[in-house]
Amino acid sequence: MNSFETTVLITGASSGIGYATAIHLVKEGFDVIATSRVYSRLEQLKEETDRLGFSITCIELEINSDDAVEEVMPRLIDDHGGIDVLVNNAGYGLFGPVQTISANELRTQYETNVIAPLKLTNAVLPRMIRQRKGTIINVSSVLGQLGTPYNGAYVSSKFALEGMSESLRIEVWPLGVHVVLVQPGLYATQFQQNQVHAEQLHNPGLPLQRYLDAYFQRRGHSRRFAKDPIAVAKVIHRIIRSKRPNFRYPVSLEARTGLLAKRFLPERLFQYLVSRLTFPREQQ
Repeated sequence: MNSFETTVLITGASSGIGYATAIHLVKEGFDVIATSRVYSRLEQLKEETDRLGFSITCIELEINSDDAVEEVMPRLIDDHGGIDVLVNNAGYGLFGPVQTISANELRTQYETNVIAPLKLTNAVLPRMIRQRKGTIINVSSVLGQLGTPYNGAYVSSKFALEGMSESLRIEVWPLGVHVVLVQPGLYATQFQQNQVHAEQLHNPGLPLQRYLDAYFQRRGHSRRFAKDPIAVAKVIHRIIRSKRPNFRYPVSLEARTGLLAKRFLPERLFQYLVSRLTFPREQQ
């Protein structure tokens, strides 16, 4: 795609991967529409692009609201002559053992991580299909294929997003539209800080409480190895440029290693290795 003729809509652009992608694509000459649930969170992005001498469109969009999506998306499509690339990046993680997650908490997780991308995809697809071109990039996670402890709600939402994306890719490929998954590993974003804890997570009667304490400690140490999200932004840029993009793009060495390990190791051995990385040795 010619960057100077390409409009890219990025959700969750106020921080992390969305922010880095918006800045990177603006520098490359793309017409970027950046969205966030709260407009004030986009002010830093707008100030940064202004400082760099580039133009960006910042829009408040509550992706979980049917009314907001139905009101905002047609206007954006008309104002920009269509959306050539949709980057469904907005999302969050619900943290807690499966037994602590309520049905309502799981519904909310799916509303943001699965249903919102569906609504936005359905908003842009008709025009993409008519023009026989377009790319939908769903930002998943390495956990879209790997189940890990205490992330059951988030993991299952990413599994669902990946399954839906795979079906959609096959459906619209003959119509000239590409559907692609990006699977980041650990990057320096606000994801962990913004995680929502299940309401029953700190129930003193929870049998897993001692494991959770150790997990929190180990997770804190892992943040030291988080990488710059610009690496993900560059992968997204490469996907947009590609005439025949792959379906999945795992980003980072640990993401690729984890996926390869699950694919080729015996199931019991892989589960054992995950447990060793999660739980203190004396508690296994």
